[in-house]
Amino acid sequence: MKKAKKYIILCIVLLVLVGAAAGGVYAYQAYQEENMQAEVIPVSNINMGWMSDSMTTSGNVMDDYTQAVYLEDKTVSEVKVEEGTAVKIGDPLLVYDTSEAKLQIEMKKLELQGVKNNITLAKREIEKLKKIKPVSNTATGSSGTTGSASGTTKNQAAKTPTKTTTNKKSSTVVVIQVEKKDGDAYNYIDKTAKPYEGKGTVDMPYRFLCTQECYVMGSYLNWLVKEEEVAAFEIWSGNSREEGTLVSCWTVNGAEFASVSENSKWLVATQEQMEDEVVIEEEPESETKNPGTTAPSSESESEAPEENTYTAEELKKEISEKEGELKKLEIEQKKMRLELKGLRKDRGGATVTASINGVVRTVGDPENPPADGSAFIEISGAKGMYVKCYINELMLDQIKVGQEISANNWNTGQDYPAVITEISEYPMDGRMYGEGNPNASYYPFLAYIEEAEGLTSGDYLDVSITPVSTQQEQNSLYIEKAYVREEDGKSYVLKAGEDNRLVKQYVQTGKVVYGSSIEVKSGLSETDRIAFPYGKSAKEGAKAIEAKQ
Repeated sequence: MKKAKKYIILCIVLLVLVGAAAGGVYAYQAYQEENMQAEVIPVSNINMGWMSDSMTTSGNVMDDYTQAVYLEDKTVSEVKVEEGTAVKIGDPLLVYDTSEAKLQIEMKKLELQGVKNNITLAKREIEKLKKIKPVSNTATGSSGTTGSASGTTKNQAAKTPTKTTTNKKSSTVVVIQVEKKDGDAYNYIDKTAKPYEGKGTVDMPYRFLCTQECYVMGSYLNWLVKEEEVAAFEIWSGNSREEGTLVSCWTVNGAEFASVSENSKWLVATQEQMEDEVVIEEEPESETKNPGTTAPSSESESEAPEENTYTAEELKKEISEKEGELKKLEIEQKKMRLELKGLRKDRGGATVTASINGVVRTVGDPENPPADGSAFIEISGAKGMYVKCYINELMLDQIKVGQEISANNWNTGQDYPAVITEISEYPMDGRMYGEGNPNASYYPFLAYIEEAEGLTSGDYLDVSITPVSTQQEQNSLYIEKAYVREEDGKSYVLKAGEDNRLVKQYVQTGKVVYGSSIEVKSGLSETDRIAFPYGKSAKEGAKAIEAKQ
């Protein structure tokens, strides 16, 4: 009996000890998790910046530069300066009257639209011809006549196939109503549509998320033309900018686009005008016949549709001729677009500005302009220096006046920030040898270096330029790939939350550079703090502490 009691007491003691141990382990684990720490680092410290190859060129330093303004074949409406006026870069010097240029632009837009319409018609005719089945020579006769007993010649009107009957049915266009949106993506764009971002400028166009079937109403395109604003219609896979990828983008610059029919519809995917969706043919009303006349027989009541009587050779020739016409129209369209661009440039140059800091030394009389080819306005340079460089014509659209660039002195290794002040409209004389196409022309441009200490006239500088087309993407972050993990096809980082504990932050990633860095398009900012997402402590809920530098 005593042995049994001792055994029971021993078991109870053992159970108590085991329970205490388990509780202790649980408490320890909870304590560990509560006090688990993970080092975090500001994104600004690991952001590698814009990962893109800059354009490079070279130039020579100039310390005595004079800006000379020569009058163009335009009417001067106002002179903004006089002799002795101190000017800075960008100050207005004179203003041209551009009312005539505006009229020319509108006329050129109308001409361009006419050519666009002809191109559309030519493409449709080619498609119709390609659908025609040719007839054999025996069916039409070796001489090109039809097989009829009368031996009439082949109907030349068949070259533009039409279907005619005496009792034509009338057509009614029925517009198919569609939902305006699929989620965040538009099925059609009209004046009531709201962009997800943008200001309507070339650098920041209105941006719309569109479905694959989305179309833009002619009324909205005409509004862009009237206001001379810019819109970008984007199609993303899965109709999502967060998870999808950009499939296509149609950018419309109202300043260069021609007016269209208000009720027309233009597909975003093809950038072409849509045809009417549904056509319902209505039966004609019965005609009252004159009394006493005999009703026509069923054979004479309506004429049979005209048959297409092209042989294979004739059809091939007709398609070839139409394709030739289409090619000429497309060349004409390109020419008109260049002409329109030139007209806009003329209008955009209504105000001539100072390209250097200096003092106005000479100002002519607009009523009696110089006839000997001398400058109308001359400005002598002031503080700072200029570097004269050259750029390949193929890259000319990648720079602009006011753009910041970087210059490096070969002799000292010192870097100098500079600002482009002038881009020549004319290429340099002769050839420039170096990398790239040897037949390409090179255009001179000037950049102003305000803080020019250490530079002397004639110094040779290397110049680095970030292309205009990529500058808008410079807000993207580039961090090491190791900081980004994937879960169920989604990318995420571990960042410090508001309570200073790690949370998952899903991000949209872009391209990988050099195999080790990845672009983070959204979901993360430079002020965020993130942890290296590996190790025992890199878990949601871990306390964030600043990493030791």
